[in-house]
Amino acid sequence: MFVFNRKKIAFLAALLAAGSLYASTFFSGYAGGKLNFSGNSNSEAFDPDLQLQAFFASQFNFTENSWAHLEFSVDTEDLLTESIFENTNAAFQLDELSYIIRGNLTNSTNYFSAFMGTYDPIGSDVFLQRYFSIEPIASKLTESYMGLAGSILYPQFGFGFADILRLHTYPMAFGGYFYLNHEDNDYFVLNADMRYACVYRYFTWDFAMGIGLPLANQFQGEDVFIAVAKVYWHAGTTLLIGNNYTNSLFLQAGIYNVAFSASDRQTVVSPEDIYLLFEPRFVFQGFHLNFSFYSIPEDTTKKLLFLDDTLGLDLHLYTTNVMIGSKIFSIGGHLSFSIPDKTFVDFKTPNKLLEDEYNINVTPYISTRFLSGELHLQTKLKIMQFALGNAGKAFSVDLGYRTRF
Repeated sequence: MFVFNRKKIAFLAALLAAGSLYASTFFSGYAGGKLNFSGNSNSEAFDPDLQLQAFFASQFNFTENSWAHLEFSVDTEDLLTESIFENTNAAFQLDELSYIIRGNLTNSTNYFSAFMGTYDPIGSDVFLQRYFSIEPIASKLTESYMGLAGSILYPQFGFGFADILRLHTYPMAFGGYFYLNHEDNDYFVLNADMRYACVYRYFTWDFAMGIGLPLANQFQGEDVFIAVAKVYWHAGTTLLIGNNYTNSLFLQAGIYNVAFSASDRQTVVSPEDIYLLFEPRFVFQGFHLNFSFYSIPEDTTKKLLFLDDTLGLDLHLYTTNVMIGSKIFSIGGHLSFSIPDKTFVDFKTPNKLLEDEYNINVTPYISTRFLSGELHLQTKLKIMQFALGNAGKAFSVDLGYRTRF
């Protein structure tokens, strides 16, 4: 979650005002929301919960070569309380506030940006869509109604600057990011990242890596201007071999805040900070079949539409062209086996992997065009809750809507 102060607001306001002096502003947006109805998992008796996730994203074009992005998201707790109109808890997050200036060169185009929040996050396909104008390639397993706050390999966020160079002669882009955040519990962290991406007919790759320097103000008990006692390392990649219309292989991997310490000369890697998604995709006549293996941090799974647990397998069968009357529907379903609070590292002791609980879920869904957007309806059936006699906790219903304007 990103916190404003007056200086940051004034800085961005000045940039936006500067762009508006040159031409009338053009506005476009993308927004969505999802209601989830389910039984409270922490209550013995049936206790219905109704929760809302929503996002709003927009682009303001000031001139042909300057524009701004704004995106925020909201995630609420249970709305079905006695005080629904008074104090329902909700998390508000500024996902992106940025100002971009484009420079047209002979053999390339340069994009310079000042941003707050998350900018071109590695893990989503936002970067590929913005700079290569491709169709979405991200896994449908990681769909979210939280906008940029959904599936992110590592949280590339803060206050800083970015410079992206998109080549004309080859489908490639290079980028550099320089930003400040507070991911360390004690100090501000100065981050520097590099990025490379390419898009070919049967090969798409997006890769980023960088380091973070926690800026301490003491060294051996003495006050100093800046001291660096450790270095964080992070990296993430998205890879698609094939394309959306062929059999293909989709891979994602990320690692966050690997700490290198000068004092003990040890590398600290937490399995909870590693993101893995392996997904072969098969295309038949009018049907798609995806197999997925994933090991995803808990903070990420909480924001996703189809995932509940951190480690699991998923089978996804769907079609996007079912005609019912005059409307075209997308119909599909997920069959998943998952284990909470486990990671891929736990495969070292497979005999203990299933000692605690595990889940088997069936999630059929249907979506179609409605008005100017997409209406999505799904039901999740939790088979193990039925087996344990917890019928009130064995199902949930999600109703979502997304639209561009």
